[in-house]
Amino acid sequence: MGDDSFIPGSVCWIDVSSADPAGTRAFYAGLFGWTYDIDPDRAYYTTALLDGRPVAGLAGFPVPSALTATWTMYLASANVDYIAGVLDERAGQVSSGPTEVPGQGSVLIGADPTGASVGFWQPARPWRFHTLEPGSLVWAELRTRDGASADEFFATLFGYRQTQIGDGHGEDYTVWSLGEQTILGRLRIGPDWPPDIPAHWMLHFAVDPQSGTDAAVNRVVELGGRVDVYPYTTELGRIALVTDPSGAPFALIDPATRLQPTTDSARVDDPYAD
Repeated sequence: MGDDSFIPGSVCWIDVSSADPAGTRAFYAGLFGWTYDIDPDRAYYTTALLDGRPVAGLAGFPVPSALTATWTMYLASANVDYIAGVLDERAGQVSSGPTEVPGQGSVLIGADPTGASVGFWQPARPWRFHTLEPGSLVWAELRTRDGASADEFFATLFGYRQTQIGDGHGEDYTVWSLGEQTILGRLRIGPDWPPDIPAHWMLHFAVDPQSGTDAAVNRVVELGGRVDVYPYTTELGRIALVTDPSGAPFALIDPATRLQPTTDSARVDDPYAD
């Protein structure tokens, strides 16, 4: 990830939906220090900025609405029509698109064969997307009960090199890479997880290491959000799972606070295990 990640298969954008756009803006401004570029011609969509650099989009939807507030991740694609065809062939689902976005290319939103929603963007031109700093996206992982199918499907789409960093059984976690760059992770949902959790992408936002994940969790509660899983430390960093006031879940992570590996394979903690 970086400011200009447009290699096919890389994360090129994220956005969050909300029935209360003003409240959502206030929440993330208070949590991450985001400011906003509000275009009066696109009042339903706002670009979030961190130190003047774009980090996310905020989309509103009508009230009342059957839509659920959620974060959506978009993967850069050379051809979204091809992606739509593969979704059809591989028992995925096309939810919307491909749709032309003037000046920005074509966008498709669908679900992979394991049921996780994800966006695909065929950019018409490069744009800035800032990641890796506190207050911005630092990691994203697919959480699914069918890890093998997810690995195969996304390797077909983008040619990811996939490496198992758990034991492949009790701890089934693969990282997906393009060349020397690690792009994404995939975690198999284990038997200790609540049975109603569907396949989904979990977006991880970095916190300021000087204050840490625990302080960020307290701030989420002060701002009207909810804590779903309190902070736990892994070899990826100290992580907490939270939900914003509109109902969109996401993760907080302090990558500077990590467990030291005890074996050649990383241990991936199950947040729902005792």
